[in-house]
Amino acid sequence: MVLSRLSEGAMAAVDLRGIAFSEAERIIFRAGGLTATAFRFASGVDAIRMSNGTDEVVVLPFQGQHVWSARLGGRDVGMKSMFDMPRPTQKFFETYGGYFQHAGITAIGAPGPMERREQHGELPNATYRDAAVLLGEDESGRYIAVTGRYNHTVAFATNYEAFPILKLYEGRARITIGITVTNLKSTPLPVHYLGHLNWRAREGGRLVGTLHETAESLRVRQEIPPHIQPGPGYVEWIAELAKDPSSAGTLTSDKIFAPEVVFAFDPLTDDEGRSHFMQIHPDGTADYTSFMPENTGAAARWICRTGDQEAVGMAFPVRSPDETARVNGRPLTHAPLGQGESFKNEIVAAVFTPAEAEAMARHIEAVKRQRA
Repeated sequence: MVLSRLSEGAMAAVDLRGIAFSEAERIIFRAGGLTATAFRFASGVDAIRMSNGTDEVVVLPFQGQHVWSARLGGRDVGMKSMFDMPRPTQKFFETYGGYFQHAGITAIGAPGPMERREQHGELPNATYRDAAVLLGEDESGRYIAVTGRYNHTVAFATNYEAFPILKLYEGRARITIGITVTNLKSTPLPVHYLGHLNWRAREGGRLVGTLHETAESLRVRQEIPPHIQPGPGYVEWIAELAKDPSSAGTLTSDKIFAPEVVFAFDPLTDDEGRSHFMQIHPDGTADYTSFMPENTGAAARWICRTGDQEAVGMAFPVRSPDETARVNGRPLTHAPLGQGESFKNEIVAAVFTPAEAEAMARHIEAVKRQRA
């Protein structure tokens, strides 16, 4: 039961298994300016809306703990998609359009020709048996959160538990998205993980972050997976990016980001072990993502601008047992989890004012000079 695994600092909890969800949205928890409401989309998917009075996120507590939408810093930050609401399915592309999804653990990426699985594994739309709303406090302040428990068991193959938690902070346009995965099986568990954080791509947005924008460090994917159909000029554009990936650093309509452009890259960290990334808007505000690569290793960037879909994944933390990652220029590998061992990861997402964005841009440039 998830309530027996409350995160450190949690002061109160609401067990969502006892909540009667309906299309009539109602408050189920309030503490000062922090509130949680429960409702059911017309498609039949249950949802929790958390708010701090200014910012809000909508989480699907029983379907992947998927963050369907988010409003931070006075604007909707999630990707534009073809879906007006989530669908009750585990098929990745039949309900794709949310702000964040956990991906993995037995696989990530597109399935191979002989694989019978969904895109990005079992986590994105996994069925959760337990879920709860929490009130707590940590070093970043007081928060309201959604958490849950997912158990993935396949006879002779896999047995693990996943405990995600999403925190929305009081008085701040900031959330953290964490997950802990524990191997319950007597044999090792190789961990595949990707944190799929999809910001709305903004015309004229500039992508900056703690990475070197060279062909060696920021590598564009040149293979074309079966789920996309490239249009005129796409192959030539990818060939150009293979030589100079910095050309994709500003999001303008004259560049071909349809159907998608994907990069793998080697993250750099500051002295606290954090990597930092921003999409700086023309008005000087910025969307911000941060994580600690030592927990994962590699990173990916995803840009999609088709008209129907507008998204930029500035930096996805990626852990893959099949590849050796490089952090600060040094190789990093992760052994499979033994029985009882855990993998943890946390992503920070926020919207910055122009002053905050300028300060972070200076910090990013200092990290890049330090790691040159």
